[in-house]
Amino acid sequence: MPDTQLLTLAGDTLRADSPRIAVVVPIFRHSVLLSEAIDSVLEQRAPFSIAIVLVNDGCPHRETEQVCREYAMAYPDRITYLRKPNGGLSDARNHGIRHALTTWPGVEAIYMLDADNRLRPDALGNAMAALEADQQIGWIYPNIDMFGLQWAGDYGGDYSLLIHTVMNVCEAGSLIRRAVFDAGVFFDTAFKSGFEDWDFFLTAAEAGFRGRNIDNFGFLYRKRAESMLADSERDAEAIRSVMRQKHRKLFGPRGLLTLEQREAPRYAIYLSDRDEVLLTTDPDLGHERCVPAAEYEDLWWRTQTDNSHHHAPPLLVMTHSSVLEQLRQAKLLHGLLWTMERRLAQKPFVALELQSHESERITWTEEDVQGKRELDAALLMIRPQLLNEIVRDTSIAWASGIASRPCSLPSLVLGFGLCEQFFSNDVPPYRSATHDFIAFASRLRASPMRQALTDKWDWRDPGIPWRARTHEIARVPTLAEAAYPRVHRDGRDVGFVLPLVEFGGVERVALNTARAMKRTGWRPHLFVIDAKNCQFSAEWHETFDSVTFLADDSFTPWGSACSSYLGTDVPDWSRWGDQRNATAMLAWLDLVINFHGGAISGLMGQLKRLGVKTALSLHLTDHSPFKRLVGNTYLGLAFEHAYDLFLPCSGQLADWCHAMGVPEEKVIPLLNAPSFDLPEESAQRLDARRSGENRPDRLRVIYLGRLDQQKGLERLI
Repeated sequence: MPDTQLLTLAGDTLRADSPRIAVVVPIFRHSVLLSEAIDSVLEQRAPFSIAIVLVNDGCPHRETEQVCREYAMAYPDRITYLRKPNGGLSDARNHGIRHALTTWPGVEAIYMLDADNRLRPDALGNAMAALEADQQIGWIYPNIDMFGLQWAGDYGGDYSLLIHTVMNVCEAGSLIRRAVFDAGVFFDTAFKSGFEDWDFFLTAAEAGFRGRNIDNFGFLYRKRAESMLADSERDAEAIRSVMRQKHRKLFGPRGLLTLEQREAPRYAIYLSDRDEVLLTTDPDLGHERCVPAAEYEDLWWRTQTDNSHHHAPPLLVMTHSSVLEQLRQAKLLHGLLWTMERRLAQKPFVALELQSHESERITWTEEDVQGKRELDAALLMIRPQLLNEIVRDTSIAWASGIASRPCSLPSLVLGFGLCEQFFSNDVPPYRSATHDFIAFASRLRASPMRQALTDKWDWRDPGIPWRARTHEIARVPTLAEAAYPRVHRDGRDVGFVLPLVEFGGVERVALNTARAMKRTGWRPHLFVIDAKNCQFSAEWHETFDSVTFLADDSFTPWGSACSSYLGTDVPDWSRWGDQRNATAMLAWLDLVINFHGGAISGLMGQLKRLGVKTALSLHLTDHSPFKRLVGNTYLGLAFEHAYDLFLPCSGQLADWCHAMGVPEEKVIPLLNAPSFDLPEESAQRLDARRSGENRPDRLRVIYLGRLDQQKGLERLI
């Protein structure tokens, strides 16, 4: 007897006549329950033909063979029985699917029914009607109504691929359009321990298909205390790891941020002067989603009464359109939102206060103001779920403390000092974000919709808790307090990482490199990882698209070290420090260049795993007190494996890198050059004068620079 057989009667294949749906039932160790599943399909009330394909996946129970044969012979026009060696659930499903697609060229959809589950009589009719109604949909998935261990889960609302990356919202018992399989999407036979259906629908989504939930599907899921799913949960992290590797672009920071912007924006930025709300993750991409405040309020109320179906941005930001534009012009908007979101882990309210000064510097301070003074907030960010608590509370008195004198609630203030050029004389400074927040909260509390908060609106339990905290999903790859709110766009983004920005040679090298890369189409971004202030002159402002401060007190470029590499301390932070926020800050970029960031080398390996190219700029070597060569060049060698490129400032340093073990292909010298452009006519005059000179006297120069060993003092003497 061949390994794979098709049961026949009188020489004819047992099949339905031109079915629109084929139900594939894989069977392994569920022979006793199988009849319930088959009967539930045979009893379907649908105005079209339905075929059943039973796939015996090498089940060791003799009863499986008996049940399948009896049904196939009793319903020769509707049931096909296939037998195959055991290959696992995915292999059995694929076997049945391919048979159905080949046998019935006109079949329009495949339904996957596990042998221990059941369908209500109108299930496939309901699902097919929904599939027909929207040709853009790839599959129809059900709510989960369990029997045995009883539970009913509501998986309604718009399908979200973002949420699908953290939980399996689509049961295998879904009606799948034929086009999905025609596109080459099948179950991955490498998944033998569980989550096969989760992986399948992620693959279908990556191929451009989307799902849709219908409330009245009619799917019944048998739940027992011990099952294949329960066994899969024991290996859940290992299976998820395989899934993340397979779908790396989808699960990476850039993929998740793109989905967040498209499906579930993080911020609701309330523009008080326009009475509008900007729904966005990346404020540079969100203007098309600016809605009237009344529309946002309606959306917010829907999340309170039916919170498993609807999404509203979890982070509320109160400000003025002039402040938003001011921060955008100063190149601080994204970094500031990121820092404020991180600080919400410490305080329920984080405010921004702005001050002007004459110098071309960015300065900032952090202050806990509770019980000390009133807030003059130009921007206020509120912790997720706090507004929900305020609206449900018996009184708004305690919440009003954010606007009292002094502020009576736990609040953190970020005070930013900016050059006066970023302040408009035509627009009075906005400082009333706290008062506008209280007015907004009071309006919600006065709404007649508030009465609905005491009622339960669905007999099922909310099945998608992630709908209320989608902002946490993009944090998963780095486990940071906040994902950096930049969505990857067309073009190339490069990050320049410096411990500080003043007037040093390293900073000039970084600036000139950024200017050169910008001319070739790159978008440069500045990240200051140690200082909380920096020189930000006009040429820096013109060159960089953004500036961000790491502002992490646990980070120091060097700091304590319990190990060394060739005599150079390897900072403890680079090996065992909390690198989550620093990684999140840079994970959305195409390329990161480290300009003497010291311990920041420690996170380059993780960035490479996340798909970011890494480079190390080498400028100089230090000397220890005993005149031994130490410093960033040697630290770079310790992390050579984590860097894609080494960028030395001279040919001599390039040769040194190669001699010290860096592969030649990874070394690209960026030779030192004048830090300013010489006018073309001046260069021509100098060349002409030099060509006519033949003077025997010695060259006389004046040296304007630091007279230290780093700059080659011994060579001047």
